[in-house]
Amino acid sequence: MTEEERKEREREYNKKYYEANKNKIKERKREWGKKYREENKEKIKAGDKKYRDKNKEKIKARDKKYREENIEKIKKYLKENKEHIRKRRKKYNMANKEELNRVSRKYYNKNIEERRKYSRKYREENIEKVNARGKKYREENREKAIALTKKYRKENIEKIKKYREENKALLNIQDAKRRAQHKKATPAWYKQERDKVILIYAKAREFGFHVDHIVPLNSKKVCGLHTWANLQLLAPEINQVKGNHYWPDMP
Repeated sequence: MTEEERKEREREYNKKYYEANKNKIKERKREWGKKYREENKEKIKAGDKKYRDKNKEKIKARDKKYREENIEKIKKYLKENKEHIRKRRKKYNMANKEELNRVSRKYYNKNIEERRKYSRKYREENIEKVNARGKKYREENREKAIALTKKYRKENIEKIKKYREENKALLNIQDAKRRAQHKKATPAWYKQERDKVILIYAKAREFGFHVDHIVPLNSKKVCGLHTWANLQLLAPEINQVKGNHYWPDMP
């Protein structure tokens, strides 16, 4: 038997054996692959990273081509596996929270002006949607929102001070608007309770509280009055979260 004949016979035998044991071989390969990946996680991860870093443009072009050629297939998959993708993404985000935050901060700092322009434009074009989403979040996460506001103010005293100094004109306009709203919302009988109103503002300054209008002076649904009965003392962080979005017995 020649060498060529021996090789041909071996190929025929391997082919025949594979056909007879196809499922068994596939299962064994899967088990081996799973075991190898578990034992060599870091090695595989490092190899993948090295390849991606070396072939960024190639991978980018390949992925773009695939998306363009399979757009309907991708849409169908996303639609049929929406919940599965959401759970997988949530699991991944929780497991890689620190790294994702680091990458996000790095990207934001690198593109800060561009992101600010985009955010400003989005808010202007979707003001109702943004306000509704913010209101819903504050209502569902009241304690968390208060704690975050308090933490931010504590950690950014100088930043807030700088903002106030650089935006005096804007803040003056806002103060003038508030004063005008007070004047407009002040009823004829205000003089009878003026001393009590002055007292509540004095106590607020003394103890570090904010004077809040229980029913907001300016809101899309209702406008309250600047009177003793409509005033209350609130901790600053609670008042800042409340804004003009909430009042007792609101619809």
